[in-house]
Amino acid sequence: MKKTITAVIVLLGLGVSEARAQVVGISTQPVAFGTSTSTVANMTAYLGSRIARERGPWVLGEVLFFSKDRLVSDYSWREAVRGQRGSLYTNADIDSDIERLLALKKFDKVEAELYTIPGVPVPPEFQGVAISTSEVRLVFSMTEKFVVGASTKVVRPLAPAAVSGVVLTPTAYRGAGRYATPGMGLDINAAYYIGRLYGVNNYPHTSAKTNYIDRLGVWLLTADGKMQVQSETSLRPAMAVGVQATALLRDSPQPQINQTATLTVKASNGSTQILSDAYLVLSKKFGPARTSVGVMQGNIGNLPGNLSEFLTPEALKYYRNGPGGLQGDHSGTVVKSQTVPFASFLFIPKPAYPLGVEVMKFNGAPLNPWLINFKVGYFIKLNFDVAYLKYDGGYDVLGVLQFRYNYFPQR
Repeated sequence: MKKTITAVIVLLGLGVSEARAQVVGISTQPVAFGTSTSTVANMTAYLGSRIARERGPWVLGEVLFFSKDRLVSDYSWREAVRGQRGSLYTNADIDSDIERLLALKKFDKVEAELYTIPGVPVPPEFQGVAISTSEVRLVFSMTEKFVVGASTKVVRPLAPAAVSGVVLTPTAYRGAGRYATPGMGLDINAAYYIGRLYGVNNYPHTSAKTNYIDRLGVWLLTADGKMQVQSETSLRPAMAVGVQATALLRDSPQPQINQTATLTVKASNGSTQILSDAYLVLSKKFGPARTSVGVMQGNIGNLPGNLSEFLTPEALKYYRNGPGGLQGDHSGTVVKSQTVPFASFLFIPKPAYPLGVEVMKFNGAPLNPWLINFKVGYFIKLNFDVAYLKYDGGYDVLGVLQFRYNYFPQR
C-alpha cells in the first residue's frame, strides 16, 4: 500500500497524465525532490532501467528535464527538442537536441541519458528496427548559467565569453563548454585601429619625432576557420589548425611623414588589401589564464606597414638608401615578413569583458617590428583596447576597438 501511494505521489509531482505522454511540458515552477535515499530510490524506480546511448535507434516515449536534482519545464527548452512520442530516434538526433539546447545560451553543460519504460512496448511497425523492445524515456540533465546582481539580487543568465581568440591571434579553443572539444569552428572578427595615441620615432635614426593623437582608421575584418584536432587534458594542450582571411580597409588616408622641407614620404598603399595566413596553435589553461602559442604563415606579415607610416614600403626604401639606412639589399626591394610567431594570455574576470594580452613577432621584416595588443576594456567597462607597436627607432601606442562572433557548424 505504501509503495502504491509513493508511486502515485511521484507521478503527480512529475505532472505525467499518462504513461505514453508526449514531450513533457510541466509547469514553470520546479518540483524539488530533495536528496533522501527513499526519494532517489523512488525516482530510479520511476525512470526505469538505464540503457547505453551508443546503440540505437529507439522509439521515444517521453522527455524529461532535470536541473540541480529538480524536475523542471521551460517552453523554450521543450521546443528545442524535436522528438515526439512514437517517433524513431537515434544517437545523432539526441546530439542535435543537445546542440539546440546549448544554443539557447542558458546552460554550461547538457547531458542526455536513456531509460526503458517498462510495460510500454514499441509499435509493431518498429519492432524489427528498434534496439529496445520497450519505448524509452529521454532524460536531459542541465547545468544552468546563473549570476546574481549586486544591487537587485535578481538572478539572470550568465553571458557567454569568447575564448576562440584574443584580438588578432587565435586560440586552439573553438569556444567554451562543450565547444572546447575537437571539431570545426568559424570566427568572424572585426578590429578597428582608430589611431595613434602617442608615439616617438627617430626618422631616419637621426632625430626624434613625437606624435600625439593621429588618426589612423584601419579596419581588419577577419574570417577565421579552424579545426581543433586535439582536446585539452590535465597534461596535454589543445591543438588546432586553421586559416584566416583578412580584409584591410581604410576610412582615412595613410598619414604622411614630413621630416624636413626637402623630404616628404607619402604612403601610397591601397585603401584595401587582403591579408591571409595559415596557422598552428596550442592552448593550455593554467589556473585562471588560458595560454596559447602558435605561428602564422602568410602575408599577414604586411600588417605593421599599415599601422605606422614609419613602416610603409616607401619609408623603408628611404631607410635603406638614406643616412643610417638598413644594411643589405639596396635595390629598393623591401623585405616582407611571411612568418609570424605569436603568444597570448586570456583571462575572463567577467564574460562581457575578457582581459588578455597577445604578442606578434614579424620575423624577417625591416626594423624588427613587434605588435602587442592589450585587451583591457574590462578596467574601463568599455570595448576599447590598446596596442603597442615597437620597432627599431621608435614605437607607437594605438587605440583599438574589437568585435568577435563565433559560429559552430552542425555535425
